[in-house]
Amino acid sequence: MKKLAANYLIAEDGKFLKNGIVVAEDDGTATAFIDTTNDLKEIARLTFHNGILLANFIFRKGTNIVSSSESEPRLKQFIFETVLPLEAFSIQELIDLGKQVQEQFPEMKIPEILKHISEVLVANNNFVKENLPGIFLIIGVDLSGLHFTPKSCLKKIL
Repeated sequence: MKKLAANYLIAEDGKFLKNGIVVAEDDGTATAFIDTTNDLKEIARLTFHNGILLANFIFRKGTNIVSSSESEPRLKQFIFETVLPLEAFSIQELIDLGKQVQEQFPEMKIPEILKHISEVLVANNNFVKENLPGIFLIIGVDLSGLHFTPKSCLKKIL
């Protein structure tokens, strides 16, 4: 069993936790997400990483595909048009789309961007989230402003 912490952690339910901990099996299957309420204490066998931790997943196209309308907000329309042609949407594609959204909407912060993408994906059962083994770290982000940068990328941790 591994215990990993980072500046930020995206929990399984999408919550953005400051100094959160993820507990994972040796194969990378996340078994617990711990909200330290930003009070991270040194504990045995805890490894700290600079960046944003998240467990691996994939979104697979569901059975009830609903089209977006022209009246949708520009952000939602942009996300929908990007994901609709795909059969599956990986964690890497999430980061790539997040960087594109950051370019289009520079005032948005990473938690808000990822929340909007996830909401568009699961709305009306367009996509279904499937958790996979693996823990990743988003590096190259602006941690103080919580913005993606052109250098933002995923690094497999476990």
